[in-house]
Amino acid sequence: MNSSPSLYRKFFRPPSTADKLNLFQLLFESSEISPDLALALLKVIHRELSSEQSRERSAYKQYAETIETLRFHRSDMLWHVVDAWNAGRAARDPEWLTDGIIK
Repeated sequence: MNSSPSLYRKFFRPPSTADKLNLFQLLFESSEISPDLALALLKVIHRELSSEQSRERSAYKQYAETIETLRFHRSDMLWHVVDAWNAGRAARDPEWLTDGIIK
């Protein structure tokens, strides 16, 4: 068996945003994704796409296609994800922002 160090590095490299999108797609297509798992994966993917480190145009396109697929085939799951996402954001907003009153 020819074991190349570069092969191991490739095998054990951290997953890219595209890898995570592919995982989401595989889980979705096999009906193995729950709303909570969808939320967790989409949060990680969204954060990576929003960071300065990830400027992969193809990943943005794949993310948009993933959201559209979710909207079309599992709108109930998408609304669960959106509601949970918004609830998490509201919990982190400062009190003066959520009340609409500057103290």
